[in-house]
Amino acid sequence: MVAAREPTMEDVARAAGVSRSTVSRVFQDGGSVSPDAQIAVREAAASLGYVPNLVASGLAGGSRQQLGLLIRDATNPAYGHLHAEMHRAATRSGRTLVSVTAFRHEYGSAEVEGLRRLIGLRVGGVFVGTGVTGPEDLHRATAAVPTMVLGRPNEDPRLESVSYDERAHGRMVLDEVAARGHRRIGVLTAPLLYSRVFDLRSRAVLERARERSVHAVPLDLLPVEEGVVRALDAAWDQGLTCIVCPVDFVALDLLRAAAVRGTDIGEDVSVVSFDGLADGLDIIGLATVRLPVAALAADAMGRMGEILAAPAPLPVRHALHAGTFVPGRTLGTA
Repeated sequence: MVAAREPTMEDVARAAGVSRSTVSRVFQDGGSVSPDAQIAVREAAASLGYVPNLVASGLAGGSRQQLGLLIRDATNPAYGHLHAEMHRAATRSGRTLVSVTAFRHEYGSAEVEGLRRLIGLRVGGVFVGTGVTGPEDLHRATAAVPTMVLGRPNEDPRLESVSYDERAHGRMVLDEVAARGHRRIGVLTAPLLYSRVFDLRSRAVLERARERSVHAVPLDLLPVEEGVVRALDAAWDQGLTCIVCPVDFVALDLLRAAAVRGTDIGEDVSVVSFDGLADGLDIIGLATVRLPVAALAADAMGRMGEILAAPAPLPVRHALHAGTFVPGRTLGTA
């Protein structure tokens, strides 16, 4: 039995009644093709089951319309939401986004390999939405294309970034905790290698605690299953009235451990966290900082468009977006 032949660009052109070059332009950017011709080409492609070769179209179009996204562990709601919003922003801008995921705990090697794969696809620019690989490695791996760091701390003068203002978030959390009368708190911390975001959030909370004369005790988070239990023990032994978690999934693990031992969260000890993106947090009543993911994605895509359109390199920009604090029953009064 002979396998069915894959439809080609020529087949689409014949079915749509246009030239092959018109079909090519539609799948590159569509900018110079009339709306009627675009509709005819896309309907013909859908009818024939034609799938454009994105790598080839990227080469033909100078790669300007095809961008790459390296995302870390899309099972984490913060990265999952960022992944979705970046694809929405790309679609709105008429571009294609190709994404590669490096899972948690694979650290820098998998992320660098993912970047190399994206650049091998001849993308016009790369977004790096990860929390581990250092700026030196990023710059070395992506020097050939415009690169933008997303959602993580970055002050490297060679790398563009559109990030969450985690320093402001940490200070925001401490101010909310202090406003409810808490004067002895625990702050779960993790090594810089584990997450630059976690590290900055924790340091910002501790820094603001010193300014507000709040006694803050750093507590080792790792491994998470043991760290949350140690935090509950420390709250009991040291009279801590609130525990600050670096991310919501850690806070949820802490709530589970508290339920097992019969600790009343919000009454016996308060819990506050960061991200605010997982489904059901409003039902749980977790007090957290909600990240402005959609605003960050729109800004990043717009800025990449400016970089690609500029006749000469633009000055490196480091943009910050602050989120909002979401009150919840897990943060009670001291």
